[in-house]
Amino acid sequence: MDSRQEALSKLLRARARVGTDDLDTALGQDVHMLRTDLLGVVQRCESAGMYAKLEKMARLSQVDNLEQSEDSFQAMVKFMDGMTSEELIKMTSLYSHMMNLANMVEHVHRVLGSRRDLRGKDGFEFSVEKAFSELVKQGHSPSRIRATLCKQKVEMVLTAHPTQALRRSLLSKLQNVGHDLLRLRSSELVPQERSHARNRIKENIHAMWRTDEVRRTKPRPEDEARSTLQVLERTVWNALPQYLKFIDGMLSRHKLKPLPIDCTPFVFGSWAGGDRDGNPFVTPDVTKHVVFINRFRAATLYLELIETLMFDLSMLSADEELMSYNETLSKSNEVVMGRAVFREFWNHVPKSEPYRICLAYVRDRMSATRDYYEAQLNDRPVDPDIEKKIYKSKEDFLEPMMKMYNSLHKHGDGIVAQGELLDTIRRIHAFGLSMVRLDIRQEADRHTEAMTEITEYIGDGRYSDWTEEKRVEYLNSFLSSNRPLIPRYMKCSDRVQEILDTFKMICGLDRDSLGAYIISMCMNPSDVLLVEVLQHEAASSMDVVPLRVVPLLETIHALQTGAKTLENLFQNEAYLSQLRSRFNSVQEVMVGYSDSGKDGGRVTSAWELYKSQESMVAVAEKYSVVLRFFHGRGGTVGRGGGPQHLAILSQPPKSINGYLRVTIQGEVQQQDFGLPGLCYNTFEMYSSAVLKADMLISPETKDSWRQTMEDMSRSSYRKYREIVYEEPRFVEYFRHATPERELGLLNIGSRPQKRKEGGVETLRAIPWVFSWTQTRLHLPVWLGLGTAVHDALGKGRQEDLRDMYRNWPFARSFFSLISMVLAKADPRISALYDKGLVPEELQPFGQDLQDLLLETVDHVLNVTGESRLLENEETMALALENRRPWMAPLNVAQVAALERYRKGDEEVVDALIISMKGVAAGMQNTG
Repeated sequence: MDSRQEALSKLLRARARVGTDDLDTALGQDVHMLRTDLLGVVQRCESAGMYAKLEKMARLSQVDNLEQSEDSFQAMVKFMDGMTSEELIKMTSLYSHMMNLANMVEHVHRVLGSRRDLRGKDGFEFSVEKAFSELVKQGHSPSRIRATLCKQKVEMVLTAHPTQALRRSLLSKLQNVGHDLLRLRSSELVPQERSHARNRIKENIHAMWRTDEVRRTKPRPEDEARSTLQVLERTVWNALPQYLKFIDGMLSRHKLKPLPIDCTPFVFGSWAGGDRDGNPFVTPDVTKHVVFINRFRAATLYLELIETLMFDLSMLSADEELMSYNETLSKSNEVVMGRAVFREFWNHVPKSEPYRICLAYVRDRMSATRDYYEAQLNDRPVDPDIEKKIYKSKEDFLEPMMKMYNSLHKHGDGIVAQGELLDTIRRIHAFGLSMVRLDIRQEADRHTEAMTEITEYIGDGRYSDWTEEKRVEYLNSFLSSNRPLIPRYMKCSDRVQEILDTFKMICGLDRDSLGAYIISMCMNPSDVLLVEVLQHEAASSMDVVPLRVVPLLETIHALQTGAKTLENLFQNEAYLSQLRSRFNSVQEVMVGYSDSGKDGGRVTSAWELYKSQESMVAVAEKYSVVLRFFHGRGGTVGRGGGPQHLAILSQPPKSINGYLRVTIQGEVQQQDFGLPGLCYNTFEMYSSAVLKADMLISPETKDSWRQTMEDMSRSSYRKYREIVYEEPRFVEYFRHATPERELGLLNIGSRPQKRKEGGVETLRAIPWVFSWTQTRLHLPVWLGLGTAVHDALGKGRQEDLRDMYRNWPFARSFFSLISMVLAKADPRISALYDKGLVPEELQPFGQDLQDLLLETVDHVLNVTGESRLLENEETMALALENRRPWMAPLNVAQVAALERYRKGDEEVVDALIISMKGVAAGMQNTG
């Protein structure tokens, strides 16, 4: 055996293997049950010859999974090469469905595991209950813990990043399977109910097999917005108020008051329809349309709740305040019953039922609100009487709800107030009248382009040619005065007019519907000041508050200069004055994990993100500014993803302070919110981690640790840039060895893959990571790390590295996440892509990369002290083992499909698309 084969064999042994006893668990049994159901559907729906081929492929993959030998692997490859295009489509479809079903089983058992743990004394590992107990043991008083919990706020921003490879039609069926699997695990089901749940599972699996897996058209931004809302409507809408009651119960057990009624530990934002960075399809009209969609859906959901309350609140007596309030509504209430027809509670409301009188008024206004936005969406004229009645602010909606809530408590009906009415009030605080607050995002260069056209038109020169100092001076002259910038009748290019129209559109929308204005690729203070000036100009004739402006630091250079950028902004009197008066001295900064990782590699990205936050916190403290970070994390480790709890606890001290804003992208939305139980787990993990990050004493970061990371970052950066940006063979190899050129076939997002034509630097982070994930090389995650650890070991720092891993949350999180991805890597698969797709002269380069992967595994195990990857993560190892037999065939099929497609065979395109979806599901990440 040569040295390379020996290293490959060592990697296969380094994966955490589990025995057959472990596979014979409830999780393994459920995977087997769904596998049997799926094969049964295939046998019924396909020909005997087709089924025989699929069954043989299943046997070959099982043998390869057990033997992990070259012979068993090549047997699969040879068998796949002999398949027709139709057979490849069916084969990839079978394995892709199985991967998604296995993932759903894992989701279900995560829920079951947390429920089992919650029945214990301290709750499950990441629960608020357990965090509470740990903090009390450390000497924190229960009242202080409650106070910290009450001030906590986590804003989850659902993005339209194209990382959800599954169609909504299939997602809904998978969720149905998950619900019924959970039901089957209930000990309270009678035989008929159990039989019904089993039949429902079989029905949904049958429907999945008969459903087209391929998106035939690209989604529009409006479609992405609707998908985002569906995630919230299906589970989060009901799960959030139930979770808050769960926290109330926990506080009660500690003899503490419940959460305040207006406490909003979780709120929600969105980028779907607002993120125009590199997406020409997100226009001002589209953004306005999406805001109307959001408000229409919110009104529809609230109407359903009001209907429920009409039945619940039948009490005959109320306090004087509510009775007096109802008197002022009597005239409009007569109009209600004469005009509107409602689905459920349609009877006349007698005057003796004060709560129903109040609710009838609320219902009429909410109905008018829904009708108004429906008319807007369909370009119909709006009845002026309807427009007068609509709810424009959540405070307006809350007023009657709170009067009823207070009245119930005063009249001894508090137990009723704490039911659906409390849940509704908490939803209003969390979701407002638009479900989500829509962020607006645009690239800094687009603003510069607009300003350059303006300054040239008015005779002030070319803004883009000016120094940073001149730009700042020029912008300040407008910020500190009311003089106009843009001549009234100026004719602009279409690109510039789109920018100016966006700012005008923002001014015309309700502020409750919008979040922040985010500047991507922000490099200088002038990038922030320019957006302030353009907002000021658009709002000059309108009484509106501008959106908060958030710089997005997403390159290594931007992170390294982030503190200087903030200091320059805070030294600017005009800017700081606006920050204090309009935003209560709160500055938000977004830090980008994806592009910084593509720019400098994962090691340097992680370290510069850590240092940048530290230095920006110090600058904010110096100027008495409250700094809040918005974390632009992807789903993959290569884009900053990973377990939330671990990631939060690894942040620098003082960087959270009870507030966390984070993107929830693509497939992560289903992992976090796909089932109600997953919602509870997600809320618990975020709440407990933010609580501990605020209150636990952070271990002191040793100087030796920092120096080791600094040296590793430099070594890693050099190696990464040397290969990705300086190696002349790299781009050609990348485009042959991965399906990067074919990703557009997936139709999983409205946004183009590239910002502009060019090399790796123009490719967006998602397709960059997606491509390497497909080949199982996962290069963006580890490239440069092996070199960095090797150099550190050469300087005698092995004990420092192990000490860092054991005692520094940042280092432990970093190496743990890397280990998880390395366990999914497979150089055999990467070598197959090279053999089938890469020109012969480039194949030695691919082999070099695979060798670097094998070396990296050795170095990571040296740091963690494990004998195999995921040795201390048996649950994750078991999950990978359950998926492993289904993974290799999908990759083998993808290589076969790519070979044929690149030779002009269009019949194989569906097999290629389905294989990419299947691999993404198996890796549990796309981009």
